[in-house]
Order: sequence, then C-alpha cells, then structure tokens
Amino acid sequence: MKVNEHNFLASLKKMKIEGKVQQETNQVYAVFHHEKKEYPIFLRSLHEGELLQFLTFIPCYVEQSKVSDMARFLHMLNKELDMPGFCIDEGSLTVFYRLVLPTLKKEYNEDAFEAFINTSQTICKSFATVIEALAIGAMTLEEIIKKAHELRGSQVEA
Repeated sequence: MKVNEHNFLASLKKMKIEGKVQQETNQVYAVFHHEKKEYPIFLRSLHEGELLQFLTFIPCYVEQSKVSDMARFLHMLNKELDMPGFCIDEGSLTVFYRLVLPTLKKEYNEDAFEAFINTSQTICKSFATVIEALAIGAMTLEEIIKKAHELRGSQVEA
C-alpha cells in the first residue's frame, strides 16, 4: 500500500476515529477527546512518502510570560521520553506533540500507523494536565520539577 491520505483515512475509520482532509493543507485531520477537551491530530506524508508526520495539539494557549518556562519544561520532558516530540510554537503560543517517522520503501504500514496514533494519544493524555497548568500559570516550573522529584523518589522507595 502507498502512503497517502486515503490510507490514513481508512486506518482512522478502522480505529473508530473520524478523519477528514483539510483542503488548504492537504493534511488529514481528526480529533480525539480526553477529559472533555479536544485534541486535534494532523497527519501527512513528507518527501513523497518517505516520512510520516503526526502532529497532535495540546488544547491550551501559553501565556506570553510562561513561554520560556514552557520551552524549558518541554525540553526536560523530551529528554525523559523514549519518543520525544513536544514542541512550542512561540508565534501562536501553542504546544504540540510531533512525530516524524520514516516509511519503509515509501510503503504504508497500517499497524505502525495505528501504533503511532495510539502513542501520540497516550503521551498527550499523560502530560496535557501539567502542560496546561504551566501554560496558564496554575503551577510554576519549579513546582513541577519539585513534584517530579517527589514522585521519582516515591517510586524508588516502592
């Protein structure tokens, strides 16, 4: 199977996720829901099918005064993840999770596609609450780091 929008849409449908093609960008997009929030996912092939890009937006805007702390936090978070990909767009004040993966001989692999959709969802669900708290100033970066150290310490003791 070739890497194309038709196959993306078919895989999403199989996963019971409604996908559509955004005409302006020719990307496939879908939305998944978690805790009453919408997480837009954008999918496209790059370099004539050599790469797949998965882009999932965290549903919050970063306060301008929190941009540097958010960038630092995302850098620290990416350092700890097996599949790093959190980014901040300072122009639009948005946070997203981006995976860019090679295809094998420009062929579409439905199992890999589904695995990476699920991975994107899991990672975003796992960290969205703390990202949003930092974005709006409900928690400081120092508080998040302290809490992470406390959690890490309690896991070592257990």
